Amino acid sequence: MAGFETRKALQWSAFFVVWLFTGLAQADACRMPEDDAVRVHSRTVFDGDTLELTDGRRVRLIGINAPEIGREGKASEPFARAAEQRLQQLTRGKPLYLVPGEEPRDRYGRTLGHLFDAGGTNLEAQLLAEGLGFAIGVPPNLDMVQCHAAAEKAARTTGRGLWSGHPVIEASRLERGGFQIVRGTVRSAEKAGRFWWLALDGQVVLRIPQDDRNVLAGRDPSAMQGELVEARGWVIDRRGQRSVNRGHQRFMLPVRHDSMLRNVE
Repeated sequence: MAGFETRKALQWSAFFVVWLFTGLAQADACRMPEDDAVRVHSRTVFDGDTLELTDGRRVRLIGINAPEIGREGKASEPFARAAEQRLQQLTRGKPLYLVPGEEPRDRYGRTLGHLFDAGGTNLEAQLLAEGLGFAIGVPPNLDMVQCHAAAEKAARTTGRGLWSGHPVIEASRLERGGFQIVRGTVRSAEKAGRFWWLALDGQVVLRIPQDDRNVLAGRDPSAMQGELVEARGWVIDRRGQRSVNRGHQRFMLPVRHDSMLRNVE
C-alpha cells in the first residue's frame, strides 16, 4: 500500500509546479526569504514532517502535520509511509535551505523551520499539494500560512492523497484525542475566564482566547451559534477530569489561529 501511495504522490509533483506558478499570489506567498536561508543537508527522515540534518539538528517542519507512522506495534495512519518516502525523495543527497521560525525550537528541543530546495520550492507546500499532510498554523510561526493553506486546498479540491479519503470527522462521532479535523454546528458560545468556549455537536468544545486577534480575525464568537464550522488541531481527551465530571464536554480543541477554524458553506 505504501508503494502505491508513493507512486500516486509522485504523479502530482509536476502538478505542484504548475499550481505554484500559475497564481502570482501563491508564488509570492511561497517565496523563499533568501536573507534568512541557511544551506543544509538531510541525514535521516523520520516521517513526513521531521528529519535530521547532517549537522545533528532535528528539524520539525513548520506549517504541516503529516500522518503518524506506527510505532511499538501500532498501525501507521493512512499515507504516513508515503509522506515519509516522499520527503526522503525531496531531500536525500540534495542541497537544501533552512529558514528557522520566529520561535526557533519546540518543547522537545527540535529546530522549527521551513525547508526549500535549490530552486526555492518550499517542501512543506509541495507535500501539502500532494495530499501528504495537513496545513496547520501555530503562532508565532505564521510566515507561510497562506502558502500552505493554498497548497492544501489544491490537494483537497482534487482529492489527492489524504483527501482521497474522509479525514474530516463529524463532532458527534469523535472518539479519541490527538490531531483531528472536526466539523460540527456551534450549539452555544460562552465566555469563561480568558476564553470563548464554542460547544459543538456531541462532546466537543472549541477553546478560543478572547483577546487573540490571530484566531478571531474579526469574528464575533457570540454570533456563531448555529453556524457549521470546521476546526483542526490537537484534541485533548478530558475523560476522567473534574471538568467532565461536572458536565463539561469530554473533548477540548484549542484553536490558536484563524486558519485552524473556518465556516463550512
